[in-house]
Amino acid sequence: MNVNDSQKFLDKVEGKNIDFLIGSGASSDYISTLSIGEKGNKHSIEDLLTAYNSQKMAQAFLKFLFFDSSVKNGLVSTIHIPEEAMDTLNSYKELIENMLTLSRHNGFERPKRTNIFTTNYDTFFEAAFDDISLEHPLAFFNDGSRGFFTREVSYENYYFNVTHSGSIDTFRREIPSINLYKLHGSLSWSKKVLKDDQTIITSSLKNELLTKIKEESDTILKMLNQGNRIEITDKNVIDQYLSNIERNEELKDKLGIFEKDYSKLLIVSPTKRKFQETVFQKQYYQLLREFENELQKDNTVLICFGFSFKDEHILDLLKRSISNPSLQIFIIPYSESDIEYINSVLKGYTDVTFLRSPDANEPGCFSVLNNFLEGVYDIENN
Repeated sequence: MNVNDSQKFLDKVEGKNIDFLIGSGASSDYISTLSIGEKGNKHSIEDLLTAYNSQKMAQAFLKFLFFDSSVKNGLVSTIHIPEEAMDTLNSYKELIENMLTLSRHNGFERPKRTNIFTTNYDTFFEAAFDDISLEHPLAFFNDGSRGFFTREVSYENYYFNVTHSGSIDTFRREIPSINLYKLHGSLSWSKKVLKDDQTIITSSLKNELLTKIKEESDTILKMLNQGNRIEITDKNVIDQYLSNIERNEELKDKLGIFEKDYSKLLIVSPTKRKFQETVFQKQYYQLLREFENELQKDNTVLICFGFSFKDEHILDLLKRSISNPSLQIFIIPYSESDIEYINSVLKGYTDVTFLRSPDANEPGCFSVLNNFLEGVYDIENN
């Protein structure tokens, strides 16, 4: 969609039901994504797993590479956060600050609620929430978990409007709230079996399974490459590693153990068989349903950032959203090739507006999104 007037982006979104769809690009300055090939012709982990679909050991090796590059460092917190992750955390905090500002501008007739749907496993949003809640006591952050020592994660925990009444109940006002929907699971999630054999999902910064898998992956990395990170430039490099693995029975056994444990993580793996845990499968489909329900509401705005539009389930939901004539979709693209691809997969379904910096050479990034949310950029610059 082309916008030819100088109307501010904020004029388009204020007072609407505002949803965000955030993908792995948001955390890519700290957590890399596994891909090979030249820019504009890269192969993702999904492409690689599909290409080696019939080779059992190749599947285990690629999952190990994915875990080592894109998963294992994602459980961050404000208590123990690496220095190299601080810039990414600060970008998340600035985004949340802008979300709260948007919510406060909503009139009394609309809930002061923003929804974040993310496919990321990492806990940057949770860490940012933790910091910001100290500065904004009259703001409510909901990640779908409830409890004290045992925090149960459930889709039933999202349906709240939060009000502040003062110390003597002389008034009631709704306070801004942000719901975080982790569509692909989280590294903070674990399975817990209760005394009555009921299975629930819990959330904690202590994930014993993740710690165990990290130790297994570190051992494999030492055996493969003396502990140094493995750089994959093309499929020939993968084939060379696979050839070496086939000659090492101990390494094959350790990769088998790693793959078995990795499959128990409550995350959507980038494979055709996305997960094995039934309790997580139910949560996954309920969160997707919540995403679809949000897209069907009147006067809804969906702002997408860092998302590749290659997830089939989410893409199908977006295509079905054409039935909502009031839905507006804004996308912060990373490159021209992103724009071409997104236009091709959404062609004939719905119109989108690409939000770009006035500097045509600046890639899509947190600063571009935050500048639009702060009213620095006009929508005519898309």
